[in-house]
Amino acid sequence: MDKSEFSKLFPVIKNESQAARAYRLLELRIVSLDLKPGQAITESELCEYLDLGRTPVREALQRLAQEWLVKVLPRRGMIVSEVDLQCQMRLIEARRAMESSLIRIATRKASKGERAQFRGLAEGFRQAASKADELILSETDAAFNQLVFAVAGNEFLVSALQRMHALTRRFWKMQAQFEDILHVTAMTHADLADAIASGDADGAVAATEKLLDHVETYTRAALDRS
Repeated sequence: MDKSEFSKLFPVIKNESQAARAYRLLELRIVSLDLKPGQAITESELCEYLDLGRTPVREALQRLAQEWLVKVLPRRGMIVSEVDLQCQMRLIEARRAMESSLIRIATRKASKGERAQFRGLAEGFRQAASKADELILSETDAAFNQLVFAVAGNEFLVSALQRMHALTRRFWKMQAQFEDILHVTAMTHADLADAIASGDADGAVAATEKLLDHVETYTRAALDRS
């Protein structure tokens, strides 16, 4: 995607800091595979592409390095991190340990209005499944995660899981090239959102485990292909 096309698709968000914009756009380029795993990157090239100064771009790169999306090579610069399948398996283990707790908390705390929002997101996931629309799925998933994080209100769980989700999204994007995983991904998310909307904590945790089972299945399939 060239610079002008990128700028049209992702305009400036009101009140967004330059560092936040740099992070959002760079994370998007990495997760969408516009910046490929193993690709060398430089601050100067990214500054020009994003039309931002060095300081916000440097801050964004530091944050991306903390989230394992960028790797700093001493005396050699930076690269987009490679995809490590064993790392993805460990990531699933970590998500299993934390996501069920976060989902249970969010289900317990959700207000009537927030439950209505989860119900609407469930419909969004079903629409993504019926239309096989990756963009609808991506946008609905982002909104779902942000709502769960906000409702749960546990900054420690949120901080840990936010660092994992970008790696998970990038890996999903890669595997979607080999397997038809969109429908199952969307429908398991719909079941999860419905359970939260209904105040069914046990059902929400069960849906979370089903979703992570699905992630583990396509991760093991990738291991078998490697």
